[in-house]
Amino acid sequence: FDFIFEPTKKFAFAPGQYMEWTLGHEYPDRRGNRRYFTLASSPNESNLRLGVKFYDQSSSYKRSMLAMQKDSEIVAGQLAGDFVLPRALNQKVVFIAGGIGITPFRRMIQNLLDINQRRDIVVFYVNRRANEIVYTQVLEKARQKLGIKTIYTLTDETQVPPNWKGKVGYIDKLMFRESVPDYGRCIFYVSGPNAMVT
Repeated sequence: FDFIFEPTKKFAFAPGQYMEWTLGHEYPDRRGNRRYFTLASSPNESNLRLGVKFYDQSSSYKRSMLAMQKDSEIVAGQLAGDFVLPRALNQKVVFIAGGIGITPFRRMIQNLLDINQRRDIVVFYVNRRANEIVYTQVLEKARQKLGIKTIYTLTDETQVPPNWKGKVGYIDKLMFRESVPDYGRCIFYVSGPNAMVT
């Protein structure tokens, strides 16, 4: 789900940073009423956007997020993180995203679109199933306007749609060699579930 919030005041942040989000709600479970979420919005967008994945047994916090109304409030603080693009504009970069781990990359790419800045970036975006893929509009716009290439791959081989044009299976050396032959000169960013990152 995408949550889009209107901040009470403007503040500066770099694409790739995160904040602590406090949501008061009745009967919080043992995980409490605070979470860290990466900002999915570009610094040039007027609203703050969060991309959040939900599971069948979601926490009381996430259930309360789903119950929010248009005028609900959430408190964001403690801006932090150095998961940002390198200063050198000519440094080649590879993003590896698993599921909702695409969020910080969405923000970086949207910012590049906002300022019309070309960088040599290849995105590997892995999901179990095709219906879990998000932010395709931003990724496609970045391909058209900035030449940013996205390689989609699905890991659940039993659920691949008949018209699927991406790859199937986990990201491996062969995928890197085919898509990024000069991978030894790249900086890699990895974002996704803990098991995938490991």
